[in-house]
Amino acid sequence: MEKELDYDIVVVGCGVAGISAALSAAENAKKINKKLKIAILERANYDNRGGNSRWTASYMRMKNLDEVADNFVEDMMVFSDNYSDREYIETLAENAGSTLRWVEEQGVDFDYLPTMFLTSARPRLLPVGGGRAIIDTLSRRAGGLGVEIIYEATAWKLLLDDEGSINGLKVRVKGGSSLHLNIGALILATGGFQGNQEMMAQYVGRDAHKIPTVAEGGLFNKGEGIKMAMSVGAKCAGQFDAFHAEPVDPRSKREEAAVMTYPYAILVDQNGKRFVDEGKATIDEQYEAVARKIFYDLPGHIAYMISDQKMYDIPNYERALETDKPAIVADTLEDLATKIGVPADQLVETVDSFNAAIQPGDFHWDKKDGKKAIGITPPKSNWAISIDKAPFIAYPIVCSNVFTNGGLATDTYGCVLSQDNDPIPGLYAVGETAGLYYGKYPGGTSVLRGLVFGRRSGEHAVSYLSNSKKLEV
Repeated sequence: MEKELDYDIVVVGCGVAGISAALSAAENAKKINKKLKIAILERANYDNRGGNSRWTASYMRMKNLDEVADNFVEDMMVFSDNYSDREYIETLAENAGSTLRWVEEQGVDFDYLPTMFLTSARPRLLPVGGGRAIIDTLSRRAGGLGVEIIYEATAWKLLLDDEGSINGLKVRVKGGSSLHLNIGALILATGGFQGNQEMMAQYVGRDAHKIPTVAEGGLFNKGEGIKMAMSVGAKCAGQFDAFHAEPVDPRSKREEAAVMTYPYAILVDQNGKRFVDEGKATIDEQYEAVARKIFYDLPGHIAYMISDQKMYDIPNYERALETDKPAIVADTLEDLATKIGVPADQLVETVDSFNAAIQPGDFHWDKKDGKKAIGITPPKSNWAISIDKAPFIAYPIVCSNVFTNGGLATDTYGCVLSQDNDPIPGLYAVGETAGLYYGKYPGGTSVLRGLVFGRRSGEHAVSYLSNSKKLEV
């Protein structure tokens, strides 16, 4: 028999956006002396909670803890070809600093930490301990304020009252039993749909099931939050046929097994031919486009980074190899080709042609150095260094899915909008469940917006319940 429970606010998802929303709601309820019954539903068990957030380093597009990076709003708009919601992005920029200070007050430390991007001009602001530190710290704070977390529970259906406001939620818990939750407000923080093969095929296209998630946590993001809201007339936003991509080693099972040293090497396809200017831009500016090209354009959706012993002379090269698998090594290019399954004669010809095309100039690993390879197709614009010091090395690279771009349209408080641009009363979407991105992903903004709009939605949900007289006096 279905069990019925009553809650004032339910948050679905325990990533950075969801836990921020729940904690914010609990804090704001306390400020107005209301004891709200708040719960978080989490599909995973305790040890795997947090979806993508659990595994992310949580790069922040910030100059410091109080100021967003220069040109923050304009860059995000340009990256999206002006399809993104400017007001939403402006709200993100205006509230980023105060939100990070709020997170810091909860007990999360921030620092300028090295990244895998060896050519980045400066370290990036990161929470010490990454996304997991945010989840663990804010969860403890929320628990102290009475927020309940129900693990291994999956929401699957929204219910509306006669006026079209959210008033119920159907939930399945581990083992197949069912819960009916009577609720006043619902905050969807369920991530995207990268863990749903049907939705990936529907929106991203053929062979989308072959794109691995960048971390195991992404497999918990199955798109129910988006589909549930769409079923009650929610409007969508974000580019549904696109996702944030990252080049990873397919041999590795660890999270974010990125291979980011290829600008100092060459990339070849299964036929042993180069297909991209590996030195067109710094790694943080180009890796997403390269990863997408590997999936969409190459046979077998795979590429190979080819280099030699000189790669090990590059300072901190280890940081740019997040994979836990060793390089494939051979004393000759012919043997290397055999080991990776590409035609030996073509790989030798590709490397010889590349070496012959390299122009004089000084190599600088930490900036665009203009050391080119020309007269070949494609050319190489920077970091063209010869591949001739055996043993030779290779790393396989495939495109991974960090998160999907398509989601729900919201206002600047996270309220989900109908197709007529009216808020659906009591319904919110935050984090990757809310659609924002089009085109190129502006790095260091995903966790940041999860925190900002998670906090804002939690606060607004308390205000909504108070103003709609849904709170007990």
